[in-house]
Amino acid sequence: TERPLKPNLLWIFAMEMNRYMQTYGISKEDIAHVAVKNKRNAADHPCALLGNPDITVEDVLNSEMLAWPVNRLDVSPVSDGAVALVMVAEHIAKRITDKPVWIQGVGWSLDTAYWTNRDLAYPRYVEYAARMAYEMAGIKEPRKEINIVEPYDPFDYKECHHLEGLLLADRGQAPQLAIDGVSLRDGDMPVCPSGGLLGVGNPIAAAGLMKVAEIFWQLRGEAGARQVPGQPKRGLAQAWGDLMQVGTVVIMGTNP
Repeated sequence: TERPLKPNLLWIFAMEMNRYMQTYGISKEDIAHVAVKNKRNAADHPCALLGNPDITVEDVLNSEMLAWPVNRLDVSPVSDGAVALVMVAEHIAKRITDKPVWIQGVGWSLDTAYWTNRDLAYPRYVEYAARMAYEMAGIKEPRKEINIVEPYDPFDYKECHHLEGLLLADRGQAPQLAIDGVSLRDGDMPVCPSGGLLGVGNPIAAAGLMKVAEIFWQLRGEAGARQVPGQPKRGLAQAWGDLMQVGTVVIMGTNP
């Protein structure tokens, strides 16, 4: 199908996805496992737009092609949404609740706006933010010390991209986490147990705090049908913005 090339964000991110795939020899099928995972997880979320417990990789690959290699089901649906957080000092938190969730580390990074000057195969802005947050939280081995992750997933490939930037997967290896079941809700490192933006919807300006809220519920054991097994002690929420240039990371835990 031929279409006029009109300026929009979609084909810019399609180029980034293509670069990521080309650099590491990743297939569209590999990445589609992420969309399947998140949309299946979203079936348990009361606010989800695209929760589907029966979705398959073939469904994703056969959905409408928007800008190669991006199919419609590779992309999160834009949605309405709002998030409110209550943040207080430690002495107040201990007074008003017996299950506080603590902010252990925060990191942020702003890369150059000239996206053509960057290697689109790797989100270094996320790595910079992650390293800042890990240092603040005293984390030396994130793959062993982070129990649950909510990375920013406006596209399925971006979940993979961001997991690698967060140093939670080797470069080019993040798709394998979904394929092998590591990132499933009951896997060794649950990723987007909420359903993520791909399944719940993308409220744009509220999307980053949506990730923080999900980690809060998970750490308190209040996520309902979305709750990961066991008792996670530490989680990570990550957001991203503009032209693949802004990275923010928040690490939360059940201990100060």
